[in-house]
Amino acid sequence: MDEYFNRNGRKKAKRKRLAAPVRTIEEKPEPPLVYLPEKLEILKAANLTEAQPSGDLPASIHTEIKSKKSAIRVTADEGKALIGFYRENGFRPLWVSHQGLGERGRSLLRLFESAADDGMVPEDYIPPSLTLFDDELTSGDKPVNLLARLDLELSALALRYARHASGGRLLPNRLTKYYDIVPETVDLATAMTALLRSPDPAGYLRSLQPDHPTYAALKRTLAELKELKNEERSGMIAPGKRVAAGQDDPRIALMRRHLALLGYGEADVLPGEETVLDDILSERLKTFQTDARIKPTGTLDAATILALNSRTGAPGIARITYNMERLRWLPKNLGQRYVFVNQASYSLQVVDAGREIWRSNVIVGKTNSQTVAFSDKMETIVFNPSWGVPPSIMKNEMLPKLRRDPGYLDRIGYRVVTGSGKIVHSRSINWWKYKDGKVPYLILQPPGDDNALGEVKFLFPNAHSIYMHDTPTRELFKKSVRALSHGCVRVENPRRFAEILLGVDSADIAARIDAGVSQDTPVTNETYVHLAYFTAWPAADGRILFYDDIYGRDERMGRAFSTIAVASR
Repeated sequence: MDEYFNRNGRKKAKRKRLAAPVRTIEEKPEPPLVYLPEKLEILKAANLTEAQPSGDLPASIHTEIKSKKSAIRVTADEGKALIGFYRENGFRPLWVSHQGLGERGRSLLRLFESAADDGMVPEDYIPPSLTLFDDELTSGDKPVNLLARLDLELSALALRYARHASGGRLLPNRLTKYYDIVPETVDLATAMTALLRSPDPAGYLRSLQPDHPTYAALKRTLAELKELKNEERSGMIAPGKRVAAGQDDPRIALMRRHLALLGYGEADVLPGEETVLDDILSERLKTFQTDARIKPTGTLDAATILALNSRTGAPGIARITYNMERLRWLPKNLGQRYVFVNQASYSLQVVDAGREIWRSNVIVGKTNSQTVAFSDKMETIVFNPSWGVPPSIMKNEMLPKLRRDPGYLDRIGYRVVTGSGKIVHSRSINWWKYKDGKVPYLILQPPGDDNALGEVKFLFPNAHSIYMHDTPTRELFKKSVRALSHGCVRVENPRRFAEILLGVDSADIAARIDAGVSQDTPVTNETYVHLAYFTAWPAADGRILFYDDIYGRDERMGRAFSTIAVASR
């Protein structure tokens, strides 16, 4: 049982004041990305036991599936689902007839052709038999073997689209070791059955895209950014002289459009005033500048042009696309009640029944000790927690001190605990023995005002030893860049967070903390936790907010998309 002087000066027990841990040495940086796309193989089933079916189209599909020279390339799971479906369906065609491609098949091609509307790549879904989506092979009077091949190709690509729409084009865990995400991709056998039975197979595939208001907002913005780029060539604002409120400049008209499509007011203005930076527009510009973390001057200057251009044109299109992909990785059901942390925006929100009920600033991991992205469930709140020193900090920061000064931990009030639970003096240990950095002791900092975890710790047990907690260094929340921790998430107002999670009032929380003893309290109201990373996200008022890519994950996604484009060719 640990007691101490509380913040009000009331005596709880006699104990040495604890020094906050010194943290200077970082972990090794993450190595450069070498993204490995999913392995594709030729669609074939050489050991089909079924006899060749009657009818020339089913017979041709049967022959094509047995062929070892097929141009259809699929993942192992796609191949299994496709072959299983056609075997159960008697090798009957799903999309073609002797008259050529039917309307159901044509609707698929129209959907594939519009894939860019969802931040996907239409070329990923062109059947190998076609050179264009409206190739003449889609009409009748074609050889039966070509029609059979086209039927299989469309089924394979429908599964590819289903997989991409429901779970993303990239495998997140191959992008970085700081992703622990397995997207909930649609079951492929179920998808094939749905494609057979649905009167609108293209509509079914479209329904697999994220059903989330954020996705709809980003999709609208993506369309507007592309329209801007097409109309204005690059869509970028040219550099030039500074434009202050009241001044006229041809670039102001384009700036109006940039601000409007990012949610900062309307672009409409009286004829002849499009190029004037009026007072209303200047105020909107200040709002944008504040959101972009640049000086809110209300003028069009070099920093503002750079910030706007990074959110529009090709850069903006890429960033919106990356974040639409990340939405496909989220669980389909975030939970009735959940905590959502966006690491890139240093923010936490509690959502209940689709409505945000609380928001807080947070501190996340440094670039060399990033916060992992994953989902879990909140289980326990610990009041007056002890802090167990992580192995990385013990190896990199404390061992060098202990080799010079074996009594260091005794002096600052930390406890050294053996595997059997016995407390020993740090000065009694030969710290030079552990040259590999693996120390067979648990190092604990007892509860106290300067404990590294502060007053409260929030646990959602996971393989990464990540949790949320208070901090004694609360002045850090005033910083605009808050990637400062060793990976855990520090919450600016942990007492209020505990009130919301437990459904109690502030007096209850204060009493638990003032008791001065460590206590665990289960969170009985089911609450999910999602630690995510989004560099673009819509605000409640319609603004599309962009955040710095603090961990370089946009860059990694861009390189991975380039890799799969090369691999597909």
